[in-house]
Amino acid sequence: MGIELVILDFDGTLTDIDKEAIPAVEGWKKDIGNELRLSTPEIDKKWSVAQAKIKENPTNYGWLSDSRIVAPAYADPLVMARTISELLFDEAGVYMDRSERETILQNRFFKRNYDLMRIVFKDEVVGFLGRVCDKFNVCIVTNSETECVAKKVAQLPREYSNIPIHGDAKKYILDLKWEDVPESVDRQGYGRPLFLQRRKYAAILLSLMSNRGLKPDNVVIVGDVYELDLLLPEHLGMHIVLTPRDSTPAFEIEVARTSPLGYVTRSLMEVIAHLESCSD
Repeated sequence: MGIELVILDFDGTLTDIDKEAIPAVEGWKKDIGNELRLSTPEIDKKWSVAQAKIKENPTNYGWLSDSRIVAPAYADPLVMARTISELLFDEAGVYMDRSERETILQNRFFKRNYDLMRIVFKDEVVGFLGRVCDKFNVCIVTNSETECVAKKVAQLPREYSNIPIHGDAKKYILDLKWEDVPESVDRQGYGRPLFLQRRKYAAILLSLMSNRGLKPDNVVIVGDVYELDLLLPEHLGMHIVLTPRDSTPAFEIEVARTSPLGYVTRSLMEVIAHLESCSD
């Protein structure tokens, strides 16, 4: 038995997240400028300086859970916006209490600006979904809300409502009490631990596999962020395919490329050929 189930990430994998997020990032930048009482030129300058600092050392910055990075800053433009906000809050010496800061970042800035996101699918999506659904069982597992993703999929020119969508996967949430996996692993180029205890994400993956009577070797995960989408499935023995964006660092691409279970391609249609080769 070869590949039986293909699990797709959504944002950044099937969509062009960098184009989608432009108005959301602009809204976020305006919000933090207002919060810090900065003029538009002032927030633009501070934002650019912080972003450049992050890009100089991309492994050092990201979405923080307590003191742990659970997703790199470059994971998507809104994670970058969150990370920049952290640096600007630190510089201003405000919202130093983690719970208060998290409330502002997630419940105010993120939720308010997520609604500004555009819908921009990658050019290959319709052809890719048509072919992959003809050949394999397919589902979507995403951090986004199920209903939100379903509405976006419904706007495609072909009908794909039969693809199961498992939203709110919380791939970024660590459960430190879950001891079925190690706390972390090391990967070349990161210079910091990558954390595995993403229990809710694992529960979704294992349930999808169990319900179909599959083994990890029968499953492929396709995603655009190694640490967030692919690290845990790889540890569980599933095949992984990285679809990097322009912002994906070379070391991340190399980690996925050299994994015994890994493959890297910027083309969704090339994913099909890889899946077929794994099924031979």
